Amino acid sequence: MEITAEHQEPPSYPHPLQVLPEDRSEWPDDAGEARRQLQKELDQWCREHDCSMVTNSWVAEEAVRQGW
Repeated sequence: MEITAEHQEPPSYPHPLQVLPEDRSEWPDDAGEARRQLQKELDQWCREHDCSMVTNSWVAEEAVRQGW
């Protein structure tokens, strides 16, 4: 008896999977905008909760890198 498995295509993504360059000035415009928007939201949350904003830039960059 022969068993055949149907070939499944990999899932499609809204943009091709890629690694963002180390230099943020070389990022695609939408990645840079996502980082700026996230940092803005983090900064606002910190102001509202009287928290330090020291790591917000790093957190926003890492979140975009990992989510890209």
